[in-house]
Amino acid sequence: MIIDIHTHPCLDRPFETMETIIRSAKKLGIDKLCLLGDVLYFGYEPTPGQIRQINDSTIAIVKRYPDTLIGFCFLNPAHSKEFIFEEIDRCVIGEKFKGIKLEVAVNARDRRLDPIMEKAHELKVPILHHSWYKVVDKKPNESDPSDIADLASRFPEVNIIMAHLSGCGIRGVLDIRPFPNVYVDTSGSQPISGMVEYAVEKLGAERILFGSDVPGRDFSCQLGRIYGAKIGEKQRRLILGTNAKRLLGIK
Repeated sequence: MIIDIHTHPCLDRPFETMETIIRSAKKLGIDKLCLLGDVLYFGYEPTPGQIRQINDSTIAIVKRYPDTLIGFCFLNPAHSKEFIFEEIDRCVIGEKFKGIKLEVAVNARDRRLDPIMEKAHELKVPILHHSWYKVVDKKPNESDPSDIADLASRFPEVNIIMAHLSGCGIRGVLDIRPFPNVYVDTSGSQPISGMVEYAVEKLGAERILFGSDVPGRDFSCQLGRIYGAKIGEKQRRLILGTNAKRLLGIK
């Protein structure tokens, strides 16, 4: 089983777009896609109403393709605990979503994440958090891997998926190395020679998850970084699906 841990639906023409995405995935042997929401559709600081609209869209799409799609609940930690818990209850408990997605509205060091992390621990679901080391165009509250490491140190019992191996780089891998509750997905930018091998060496293949960031990236190119990596077949299988299957509790 191949599971793509990092994909996004489109709020515009969602079903038509998803049909195209699923066809492309199936041609390449990808069995399941985790939908994180169209997280930047309304910009970097979505309102409660916009968050709800994004999650509504994910719910509708997952219901249409339940055998292929896995939903994640998108949240903005800047909102009230009441709204956040309402969305978690609606999406994770009510709709059986398998995780929570956080983007760039609030930095991972901010204590406003604490209620979300505590709820994730209670429900035993992972947090998938955007992360990227940038020299230019960094958003005011955007998290880098050192911020993810801080979050992991505060909540060692919560599984965290740090997004964008290519964007986090060697420094990012070393930042999270001491924290066994942090995984990294392989999405972000185009393939960089040796990066997957480096992550396997420093973290172990058990902490790496295949992610494409479709539709912003291309399935074939993102799979190429896994199939082209100089790693063992057992390690490749772990990255492509076995780790995600275990982490998300997929039978």
